Amino acid sequence: MKTIELNLGDKLEIEIYNSNGERTSLTLASQFERLLPDGSMDILAPIKGGRFFPVNRGVEMGIIYEKSGELYKFKAEVIERWMSGNIHFLRIIPKSGPERLQRRFFFRFECILDLKYRLFEKKDTKDADKGSFKKAITKDISGGGLCILTEEEPKCGWYLEGIFDVGSVVRFIGKVLRVTHIRDRGRFHYEAGIEFIDISELEREKVISFIFDSQRKMLRKGWSTK
Repeated sequence: MKTIELNLGDKLEIEIYNSNGERTSLTLASQFERLLPDGSMDILAPIKGGRFFPVNRGVEMGIIYEKSGELYKFKAEVIERWMSGNIHFLRIIPKSGPERLQRRFFFRFECILDLKYRLFEKKDTKDADKGSFKKAITKDISGGGLCILTEEEPKCGWYLEGIFDVGSVVRFIGKVLRVTHIRDRGRFHYEAGIEFIDISELEREKVISFIFDSQRKMLRKGWSTK
């Protein structure tokens, strides 16, 4: 079995499987804590809606993690649930080695952030020809992209230069993958899904760290996003 390379604090995305071994619609956030001598691992109990999500012994799951800019996944089984203070943990045992994923899957975190953006048709458009920045807000964000709400209608296939703040400024170039007309959202009339196509690993890590730090803060304060 290939070595699973994880370090303390590494962010994890968890897929839960049903009794037939089929992936459910649940996607959860967690964090790696330690590797034990018998090959089992301790991870934080996964988070859903700002709360620890109960996962029973015997449940099978897919564990997704990022390493050196690549995404990997391995299968595991829950063998124990335990607590230290008020922190919940799962002990899992890997059932497969890591498999490199061809697509970038990231946990999506619902949050509203101010966004400055400008749209342009061709990726190599010069800065002087991109026009002025406009204002929008995010609906959710992830390490792979974000969903935004805008006044104007973005065009699918166009590019978007964006700037937002997660405690430090994040700049990126994205591509518009989908656009939906929405109603009853006040000043915003369109929802657009944006995939990051040009973002530094440092900027991406800012986004991922913000998501997990926000989840942990909600847990400490007893908040729920539901």
